[in-house]
Amino acid sequence: MRIGLRETVFSINCFAAAMLALFVSFSLGLERPFWAMATVYITSQPLSGAVRSKAVFRLAGTAVGGIVTVLLVPALVNAPVLLSLALALWVALCQFVSLLDRTPRSYLFMLAGYTAALIGFPSVTHPEAIFDTAVLRVQEIGIGVLCAAFIHAIVWPRSVSQVFGRRVAGVLAEAETWIADVLAAAPVASTGRERRKLAGDITDLHVTATHIPFDTARIRPTRALLTGMQDRLVLLIPLVSAVEDRWRSLIAAGPLPAPLAPLAGAVATVRDWVTTPALPAAPVIATLRTARDAVEADGWRALLALNLLARLEELVHALAEARTLVAAVADPAGSPPLMVGAVAARPLHRDYGLALLSATATLLTVLGCCLFWIVTGWPEGAVAAMIAAVVCCFFATLDDPVPAQRGFLLWTIASLPLAALYLFAILPAIDGFAMLTLAMAPPLLAMGAVMANPSWYGRMVPMMLGFAGGLALTNSFTVDAASFFNANVAQIIGIAAAMVMTRLIRSIGAGTAIRRLRRAGWRDLAALAERPADAAAVQIAAWRSRMLDRVGLLASRIGEVEDEERDAAAATLRELRMGLSIAQIAPVADHAALRAALARHFRTLASGDDVAPPAELLDRIDGAIAAGRTIADPEERRGQLVNLVGLRRNVFPAAPDWQDARAAA
Repeated sequence: MRIGLRETVFSINCFAAAMLALFVSFSLGLERPFWAMATVYITSQPLSGAVRSKAVFRLAGTAVGGIVTVLLVPALVNAPVLLSLALALWVALCQFVSLLDRTPRSYLFMLAGYTAALIGFPSVTHPEAIFDTAVLRVQEIGIGVLCAAFIHAIVWPRSVSQVFGRRVAGVLAEAETWIADVLAAAPVASTGRERRKLAGDITDLHVTATHIPFDTARIRPTRALLTGMQDRLVLLIPLVSAVEDRWRSLIAAGPLPAPLAPLAGAVATVRDWVTTPALPAAPVIATLRTARDAVEADGWRALLALNLLARLEELVHALAEARTLVAAVADPAGSPPLMVGAVAARPLHRDYGLALLSATATLLTVLGCCLFWIVTGWPEGAVAAMIAAVVCCFFATLDDPVPAQRGFLLWTIASLPLAALYLFAILPAIDGFAMLTLAMAPPLLAMGAVMANPSWYGRMVPMMLGFAGGLALTNSFTVDAASFFNANVAQIIGIAAAMVMTRLIRSIGAGTAIRRLRRAGWRDLAALAERPADAAAVQIAAWRSRMLDRVGLLASRIGEVEDEERDAAAATLRELRMGLSIAQIAPVADHAALRAALARHFRTLASGDDVAPPAELLDRIDGAIAAGRTIADPEERRGQLVNLVGLRRNVFPAAPDWQDARAAA
């Protein structure tokens, strides 16, 4: 754990914002200033733009949750079972939507859900005050987020745009290293790891880019520029993967014959250009086209060489444009590059089934706590219900939330002795806000500095919430040992209930998550093969975005599974290349039967039957290659053969070399 200058400044900023929020709340005579103090720490992020976006989403989500509570509680307060069901359903619905969003905006939906629980359940005993309570909650949250955004924006702010520009340059450097390793004459063992890391980094860039509109920088990259850059980076992964497959296959078959001798020189030229970014791309493309024109589509190795040269040309175009766009992102004050087009949506993978399971676990957890509360008549039962909703929502994005929920429980318990020390020994001796600030400084500054470390953030948040909630600072300070004990016992019961129900209904392993991701990919491939030949290119871009997102999601799970499942995860990249080949052969009417056979195969895989591609499919691809060689127009013939050869390599990587059936006969 490293605590340096950045972490220290972040902690000081958080503390200053928290004390400012407390002071404003006390000055306005608000009832629960500790809500504002806790909000500062929940909202604070190392990047000032991320603080703003989280502040906006948190305030909006709190307002929506408050409105829903005002509508539900007075209407159903005399029917406790119906009220519990209504609030639990609302929390579950919001969680379901937030899990499908998968951007920082999902925080709004999550807040709208559990805010209703935080306001609604404690208000059941005095429903006449529900409107005041909801307004108070919105006010306190508003004060907290405004104070956090203000302090982090003026005291050594860290611009999202600047950090993003450096991060993008690093991702581009990773891509160039991977490409150089792929084009090396001898295989490099690290290419698989480099590929998986790049996929995850590109997905992270997409999520980080959503904070840029809220950034503190005066000049920021436009959305069109960011989208164009991400498009090129996304395209690199399947292209480089295809190049690696073809190049290694050609090398493994032995020395290149004389007709393919220009290929080695063309590959070396591309590698030199990749490792020397200052070189222009035009001479490289000219070299590739000269080598392509010298290759006759006679035999399998020649067909592989044609495919390799075509993919290398696409790769050079994509990398050259990526370099231009990355430079523009790093310096957004200049004119945008000409290749920046219209803004397109960036769809990501959505797992409706898993989102529904998570929402169901939350629904049953909250209802179970409410039932215990109603049956026992325990006043603090409301605390158990609302904390159960919060804990279920916090960790719903994880494959198995239980370990994180267990950590939340342990660090919440760890905060209680500190909260008790302050509540019963230190705070009674405090007189005035200045003394309160001095007294609160040691624990809050220490926890804030540790919280700035990403590996400790998940531990410090429950510690901070437990400490702030245990103190429950108000304008009229009172100490009630029984209330402190009961509320914290209820909190522990709520967290434990969330753990038990999540374990029973929601937890899955990394292997199961990988299988779900692959089945979703197969369904998309089947739909891609079945789509009309004149479908818009934007559909292809949307599919590619989802598939690459899945590659990143798989990459994050590779280290948690056995070797067999690692192979399955690596195969997803081959399926990404399949999709590119399917998209390119789709407009050709003669390939309708081939696309139908591909769709049937992927539908079978998606249904859960782990079967090898049928021999009939290989025969159809081979027949299409043979027919493609008879096309009169050289450009059309070359394009068809390139796409069909890529499809054959991706669907049947272990199949014997293609042979013309007529020549063999």
